[in-house]
Amino acid sequence: MAKARILAVDDQQYFRSFLEEILTQEGYEAVTASSGEEALALLEKEPFHVVLADLVMPGMGGAELVRRIRQRDHDQEVIVVTGVGDVRAALEAMKHGVTDYQLKPVDRVSLVRAIEALLQRRRMREEHARLLDENLEYLSVLSLYERALGLFSTLDLEALADRIVEGLCLETRAQGGVLWAAREEDSARLHLAGMRGLVRVQDETEQIVLDSASPELAAVAAGDVASWLAPARPGDDVDSLFVPLRQGGRFLGLARLSDPLGGRPFGPRDVTAAEKFAGIAAQALVQALRSRTMERGALRDPETGLYSLAFFDDVARNEIEKASRFGRSVAVVEVRLDALARAADTKRAARAVSGQIARCLRGSDLLAGDGISRFCALLPETDAIGAAVLKRRIRELLDLPQEGGEPAPRSRIASASFPADGRSLDAIETVLNARLDHERESLLGTLGLDRKPLAATLEALAARSGPLPVGLPEQIARFALDEVVRNPEERGFLFIAPGAALPAGLRDAVERLRGLETRTEVVLLTDAPPDLTETPVTCLPAKRAGGDASFVVRFGEGPAYALVATPDGKKKAPAVFHTSDRPLVEHLAFALQRELAITVTP
Repeated sequence: MAKARILAVDDQQYFRSFLEEILTQEGYEAVTASSGEEALALLEKEPFHVVLADLVMPGMGGAELVRRIRQRDHDQEVIVVTGVGDVRAALEAMKHGVTDYQLKPVDRVSLVRAIEALLQRRRMREEHARLLDENLEYLSVLSLYERALGLFSTLDLEALADRIVEGLCLETRAQGGVLWAAREEDSARLHLAGMRGLVRVQDETEQIVLDSASPELAAVAAGDVASWLAPARPGDDVDSLFVPLRQGGRFLGLARLSDPLGGRPFGPRDVTAAEKFAGIAAQALVQALRSRTMERGALRDPETGLYSLAFFDDVARNEIEKASRFGRSVAVVEVRLDALARAADTKRAARAVSGQIARCLRGSDLLAGDGISRFCALLPETDAIGAAVLKRRIRELLDLPQEGGEPAPRSRIASASFPADGRSLDAIETVLNARLDHERESLLGTLGLDRKPLAATLEALAARSGPLPVGLPEQIARFALDEVVRNPEERGFLFIAPGAALPAGLRDAVERLRGLETRTEVVLLTDAPPDLTETPVTCLPAKRAGGDASFVVRFGEGPAYALVATPDGKKKAPAVFHTSDRPLVEHLAFALQRELAITVTP
């Protein structure tokens, strides 16, 4: 193997051959060029350790060649060869970066010594750079480990997720970061766990289902690809960097880093630093997941399998804080059993109730209780409607007879959600207690309406109506429609049955919904429908409601309200029954939903 590659440049064929012979005999690989232009072309194609250039050549002279070489590579070693009369020019060239010069006729020993000196200097420079890079790399790795070890100081998953995102952003100088992490109950899904910087919560996917992920993300999850530079998203100037968190073959999380500082793309050093940090972060995440599993196991009641209420409070506060940061909903459903005569009956009933409630829950939900009369279910990413759907499922199961044909224990159920009913656990518990107390007084139970068909329920309520100002039903209906316009993001139901004729004022209110995108299901029951094109209104025949009463039913994340007017001719004067009895309004809303075959997602 040649000791070095040397480019000899001279316009004279004889001198090129002379230099090539000397260099080859000394063990160098020699390449020659007849002009400065040819030399530059060769330098563009391949590297050389040393360039030997004649100072005086036609066309591009040696001085100009040196200047062009220095512009291209400041560290390129150059020796000029010149006659005795051009020594001053050679010395001038050295000011522009020439390392040494040789006089013609060239002395073989002097030339070889000069070349060896340059090569030795080059080797020392490269060794210094290598050692410097190694030291910098060592310091960088040491600093990275010191920062990463701070992750092990917390076992709280939410706090850990934030620290992981922050650390990855610092390592890569990313201005935005998002982390999706697995939960101990479900490793096939990643849940939005932490974010930092230039990201918008509403733009981020709350869950990544690995079975339906893109081929690129599936490759990252499977370990086929270490990291992935995804094409820039709309509004971004550079690609995003996806970094997996993996430990012991288990895929624990995925981070997306974006908007690197200065607008530069992510480079190999960013990827390497992110992967090293993610490897340590994955160990911390495993530790936190194990801690939570052990904590939950230790805080379960051995007879019922329920978590303690103290543990429930701690998890619920964390979940509400997370929902506040990420703009999500979270709900709580509480079940209370009336005291039974015997302790044995109480324990048996508690076990049965906890089992029935657990059948209705998802893997991400948490059920806790005192094992006697109080049961609380925490429902992440669930709003008021979703909680009401679960409530009704639980009610249906609890009303079934127990083993041996014994009647089900009397129970009360209430739900409340963040942020609709409160922005702290204390506020939500206050609402729950009030609603549980209200269950005792609700007309739904005192009149036995929960066991009647919809038409009979409406007729029973209309029978309790009293005289009110003329036009009130229409005013209430218009107000309810205007509320949909004011709060389109609220999810709920609005059922309006105005009677045989549709008042002109109600037509105007419906017209204001044109072009509106709303999460409220608006249903109009009338035989004289208005023009509903480009409106979020479903129009059905009035008879679909199972009776001839006119009504307004509003149930959702805001206040609950129902109005039932007596059908024409049933009373001498117009009469109306109206109420904000939430259990009753909820019952009416879901009874109408079933009667009208409207699909509800939890």
